[in-house]
Amino acid sequence: MPRPSYLVTLGFAAVSCAGCGSSLVKTEGIVKLDGTPVEGAGVTFSTEDGSRLYNGYSDSAGKFVMQLGDKPGVLPGTYKVTVVKTEKVPGADSIKPGDPEYFKQMSKEVEKNKSNPALAMYRKKNAPKIESDLPGVYALASTTPLTVTVPSKDPIVLELKSKP
Repeated sequence: MPRPSYLVTLGFAAVSCAGCGSSLVKTEGIVKLDGTPVEGAGVTFSTEDGSRLYNGYSDSAGKFVMQLGDKPGVLPGTYKVTVVKTEKVPGADSIKPGDPEYFKQMSKEVEKNKSNPALAMYRKKNAPKIESDLPGVYALASTTPLTVTVPSKDPIVLELKSKP
């Protein structure tokens, strides 16, 4: 089961999808930690004010595809990038990143866990801690050094460091 922080982020992404149009730009990239591709990383692009979130999930090659809810792509703009590594959503092993079925499964998990009192602290805007198997600096928009501009001239490679 995914950790609470990732579930909450995904829930916000599903809500953010309302009103998205056809101007979404196909956006994909690779997550690396110290030069090695990272499997199972949740990638989130967020606007500066946090009003819009896009999510992706990296495969065994570190590749991710960004989506807004079940719609692939990202609106043009500049985004803060957070990356966390959590457990996979149950039943998602056979689903490729960017596949709408994966996001449907995540939505079910969000609904199932939404009333969990342990999630209350993660719903706060400035959550004190987000669990991740990656360095914590990449987990929060307030601390991440990562930003991207969409559309990107170059391939998006998120180079994480064990000791940022």
